[in-house]
Amino acid sequence: MQTTLSSKIQIILTDAYTFFGQHFFQIAALCLPFIFATTLSDFMLGAIYRSGPMALVAPLALNLLVYPIYTAALIQLMARRARKEHPKNGDLIMAALQQWVPLLMLKAIMVFLVGLGISLLIVPGIWLGVRLAFAEFYLVLFGMTPKEAIIKSLQSTRNQFLLILILFMATYVPILLLGLTTDQIVRTIAANDFFRIIVNAGWSLIGLLVHVVLFRAFMQVLSEQKTESIE
Repeated sequence: MQTTLSSKIQIILTDAYTFFGQHFFQIAALCLPFIFATTLSDFMLGAIYRSGPMALVAPLALNLLVYPIYTAALIQLMARRARKEHPKNGDLIMAALQQWVPLLMLKAIMVFLVGLGISLLIVPGIWLGVRLAFAEFYLVLFGMTPKEAIIKSLQSTRNQFLLILILFMATYVPILLLGLTTDQIVRTIAANDFFRIIVNAGWSLIGLLVHVVLFRAFMQVLSEQKTESIE
């Protein structure tokens, strides 16, 4: 029996939340050092370049350099746990470092394309963000080049746009809004920048839930495609 869209969304979100909760401490140990380092650096660069293009370019460049490491490690963790394996964080980091260059290239291309799309009345940027949602998974798990991963993501999300968009809206948007609200509250009640760094790093860690949700959707789509090919 064909699963309805609402049922798929419920299953994906439930599984993702369960995984994130059960493996939260390993995810934190794996990713938080990198997230904290980039958050701290963002504040430092913001203090150095208070205005001008470098105030935006410098933190973005730094995040692009660090992002592939903990993202690839997280993807590897999710994939190995799906195979009932128990990987060590050191092994996941080493595997991630081997994919740093291609994932960096892919992320840079995606940032450029989505940014260009957003500049064209926002909607094209949202469309590209949804259609490229699986590109990182294809690159990390199947060893594809950035070009191959982008093409494969565009192909596999062709009939999954609404599913992925709703998942984005159900996770990324609330986390983003709550993070911005929390930061504003912290700014108001505390003048301690280090406390703000800790809070922002914490919200960035929680934001990894979006990757978990998208990975679960990715596995769902792969399973459906495999079933269709057999039939």
